[in-house]
Amino acid sequence: MTRNRTKVLRIKRSRTSYSVNQKNKVITYAKQHRGNEAARTFHLNASMVERWVTASKSWDTEINQNCKRIGSGQKAFYPEAERMLYVWLIEQRKQGLAIIYYTILRIKMQEILKEPEMIFLYNDSANNLSHIGGYPLS
Repeated sequence: MTRNRTKVLRIKRSRTSYSVNQKNKVITYAKQHRGNEAARTFHLNASMVERWVTASKSWDTEINQNCKRIGSGQKAFYPEAERMLYVWLIEQRKQGLAIIYYTILRIKMQEILKEPEMIFLYNDSANNLSHIGGYPLS
């Protein structure tokens, strides 16, 4: 006795990235109708549509609408100090010096943050520099 086995063909879907504009279209449609209806209309997974609707509540309005990542850029801890570090790095490169070690940048950033105008600007919050580089400072 042989059994007749049927093979189930599984369709392998490739991963797709969607821009913020595309996601907003799906979200507005889902809010007007239902999440399942939006999923059927746009050929998406219903759980993905619901995740987008939930996540859209915390999206920034200032994001690039063609960007495929939402909230991807980390905001600077010390923007003025980072600007000074950038200027210093460019000056070093113009002189032909290659700054290839992260520790050099880390030390320079510590020096910049210890300057009086930086201490005044950041209300002495730059004293705790343990978050720079993710390593405890010695």
